[in-house]
Amino acid sequence: MSNLVVVQKRNYVGVLTLNRPQALNAIDDVLQNQILDVLEKWKFDSRIYIILINSSSERAFCAGGDIRKIADLVRSGKKQKGLEIFKYNYVLANYILHYSKPIISVMDGITMGGGIGLGAFATYRFVTERSILAMPEVMIGLTPDAGSSFLFQNAPGFSGLRAMLTGQRFNGNTAIKLGFADYMIYSSELELFLQKLTELQPNEINFFLSTYKQSYEFDNKTLKQIADIYQASSVAKIIEKLRKSKYNWAVCDFKTILKACPFSLEVTYRAWHLKLPTQEAVLTRDLLLVSHLIQRADFLEGVRAAVIDKDHNPKWNQAPISESEINSCFDY
Repeated sequence: MSNLVVVQKRNYVGVLTLNRPQALNAIDDVLQNQILDVLEKWKFDSRIYIILINSSSERAFCAGGDIRKIADLVRSGKKQKGLEIFKYNYVLANYILHYSKPIISVMDGITMGGGIGLGAFATYRFVTERSILAMPEVMIGLTPDAGSSFLFQNAPGFSGLRAMLTGQRFNGNTAIKLGFADYMIYSSELELFLQKLTELQPNEINFFLSTYKQSYEFDNKTLKQIADIYQASSVAKIIEKLRKSKYNWAVCDFKTILKACPFSLEVTYRAWHLKLPTQEAVLTRDLLLVSHLIQRADFLEGVRAAVIDKDHNPKWNQAPISESEINSCFDY
């Protein structure tokens, strides 16, 4: 079995480095099991006080689940096996959230899908100037998952709904504004940061980490503009508001949202408004929604356009969407 994680014990710090760079550390069953095996052992290692999860690649922390593999399984009639890959991401996110020792995640580079679940539910969530976070699932016929809608629903105003419906990429500063991270560090400082961290005693670590904490926030004007557009009674009304808007960002949003899967937009809009109280509840709902969405032709078409042919010109199902179709996705 290949080593998809590199493990180090450095003083009181356990360092777990994701090492599947050719796949941007996309999470499959093998990578998930290796991560869980290491973390489970470190639970009972009295020498390890804190865990740091990073990547061997400067390009990506973790790009999420292996979407191409999922699509191949669905296409060959193995939908349940495809769904299992989503489960790997969700189990990992829940495990990280409830882990008994503090975890530092360094979301340096691309962090999407299950990568959000792995990094954004850690105790200390770091981003860098190279961080690119996103949940672009509406662009492939899915909906933001891996527990991300729990963060989006708690983001200021309607900023989370906007990010979900547009699948927008956001940098480290915006990740902090949206509630996906709390700490900022320059990528050039990461090696020195780790060196200093491993020289500390446990009672010194929290203060050391606090020096990197940031409190970037959306200004009230921006939040009001976003609410002017996204506080609407339907996706259609949001799109109409975007079409008429003179805000520069809204013009970009309009072009982007028109590329998204119409059915995914409806499901995502509903999911954001049906706010759930815990991450566990959101993860359960995510699996339910995904189980429906991967069975739709839009999913395979979205993956074809975005991942396989990369023409970014999906031919979505344009049939009218009924309320009962949307409701069925939320029926347990």
